[in-house]
Amino acid sequence: MCKKCNGFTLVEAVFALALLLVVTAALLPLLTQMMLERENIALKAKAQRILDAALYEENIWQETTIVEGRTTFVIHSGYEENNIWKVCVRWNDYAGRRAERCGYVKR
Repeated sequence: MCKKCNGFTLVEAVFALALLLVVTAALLPLLTQMMLERENIALKAKAQRILDAALYEENIWQETTIVEGRTTFVIHSGYEENNIWKVCVRWNDYAGRRAERCGYVKR
C-alpha cells in the first residue's frame, strides 16, 4: 500500500453515508409535521376569510356549508343577547382535529 495516500477509504465513505442516513431518518418525521402544520395554518387563514365575509353578510342564517378543496367549512350563526350577532366557522384540519373560529358583530 502507499504510505501517503490522499483521499477517502471505502470505510470512511460508507461511514459518512450511514451517518447522513441516520440524520435524515431522524429529521424526516419533524419535517413532515412542519409541513402538516403549515397546511393547517393555511386552513385557519381560509376560515378567517370566510368568517370575515360571513360577518358582513346579513343573509347567512343558521347553518351554511362551504367546500373548498378537501376541507368542508360549516358556518353557524345566530343572535345572542343585546343584539349581538355571533358567527362561527368549524372545520376539521389535516391532522384530524376539529377547529373553530368565532366572530361577533353588534347590529
